[in-house]
Amino acid sequence: MTQRIETGPLQARLARLARTGGDAARARAREAARTLASDIQQELRNGRAEATATPAGAAVTVEAPGLIAREFGTAARAARPVIGPAVARRPGRA
Repeated sequence: MTQRIETGPLQARLARLARTGGDAARARAREAARTLASDIQQELRNGRAEATATPAGAAVTVEAPGLIAREFGTAARAARPVIGPAVARRPGRA
């Protein structure tokens, strides 16, 4: 014989916990993106770094004249990266 068990309250609690956990993770991502953008902005004299919220958490946009050449170097100049070292300094990066 099969017993019926009411799972509605348990499912609702699990859904609430999942939402709360997701909200906390997105908040941590937004804070990490703001900190990363700030670190990059300090290194860029003639550019900008900006953190924006996204549905998944956050994104950092970096704009500067010659940024690609600076990050990766050219045939005539060695690389002087800004973004890579800033990301490497972030705690908990994977």
